Amino acid sequence: MKLMFIRSRNVLNTKWLVQYINALQETRPDYDISVVCDTYKKVGNELTFNPKVKLINLSGKTKNLLVNLYHRIRCKIIPSCFRYKKLIKKEKPDVIICYFPKDLFSVTTFQKHNIPIIMMLHNVPDVILGKYKNNPIDEKFDDLHKEIKPLLWFHHKAFKQVSIWQVLLSSFAPLLDKEFAPKKIVAIPNMVQQLSPKDYADLNVEKKKIIYVARIEPNVKRQHLLVEAFGKIAKDFPDWIIEFWGLQKYPQYEKEIMNIARNYHIENQVFIRGYTTDILSVYKSADFQAFPSKYEGFGLGVADGQAAGLPTIGFAQAPAVNELIIHGQNGFLANNMEEFSSYMAELMRNKELRIKFGKNAIEDVKAYAPQNVIAMWTQLFDEIATK
Repeated sequence: MKLMFIRSRNVLNTKWLVQYINALQETRPDYDISVVCDTYKKVGNELTFNPKVKLINLSGKTKNLLVNLYHRIRCKIIPSCFRYKKLIKKEKPDVIICYFPKDLFSVTTFQKHNIPIIMMLHNVPDVILGKYKNNPIDEKFDDLHKEIKPLLWFHHKAFKQVSIWQVLLSSFAPLLDKEFAPKKIVAIPNMVQQLSPKDYADLNVEKKKIIYVARIEPNVKRQHLLVEAFGKIAKDFPDWIIEFWGLQKYPQYEKEIMNIARNYHIENQVFIRGYTTDILSVYKSADFQAFPSKYEGFGLGVADGQAAGLPTIGFAQAPAVNELIIHGQNGFLANNMEEFSSYMAELMRNKELRIKFGKNAIEDVKAYAPQNVIAMWTQLFDEIATK
């Protein structure tokens, strides 16, 4: 079976995608897998694919300066759909899997083929598709919607060509609007890498540290809420600290975070550490993680910490977070800021509870082990092959 995965750029820096493709290829060496992008800028360099996986960049740099100039100009003025059309005709894949809606548009616009298409949704459906609705219900999509409104007919035509929509959680399936004409919806979660016991966080040793691993930004990840929650109880825990780990893109927001810390007189207990390639050491250095995000597509930050044996606190209203955290079993789900602070204090005081929650977290996250998730994908591909 020939599988063609489409992601426009930054392929080798997308950790989940590379791990997933490699696990799929190792599990099913009979699959002929290609990953296709179309960028002169970023393919990425952090990770590598299995040698059997074919990485195709339709507009990548070469050793020929004239070809490079041509690729650079072509990316700006010629729609990528024409390059994909040529490639699909040449490769004749059995299934096409699209990472983002714009990847779907690249393999359907001005094209006629009957190849089954799987559309991945890597977040809550409305977060990915909200701007493509005829009447967006969220005002945050208004400006984006105005920009793409002349193209909505093409977009909706592309969505109708999707054979299968993949959502990360079964609770997301009812949220996929009928406007996008879903023929079939399957729920397949992200893979969570499992750790050996030697890599678990040792909760018997108290570090007096709370961590939050996520990109640092105000609207979804909301690091400031964790600082506020900690600030309300910090006087009782003067030797505890909070560390934020993740990509930094909003310097002004980081200043706001530290201003909140200063208002609570905890500026010496709050640290913005930034990005690290050794995230396992971060998990092992903590007592638990606090995750005040508004929503997650799946919550790999939560799940990876759970795989290391960390209890987690999140908000009960946060999609995905409220499924990975099982209240009273592997962490706490707060209904408001007061409860968030209270649950933090409870875990900070109770080492035995942290140890109990951490052991449960390791067991709970085994449901998302790579072999389990890849089995779901291979079953789906094999079903398509039989049809």
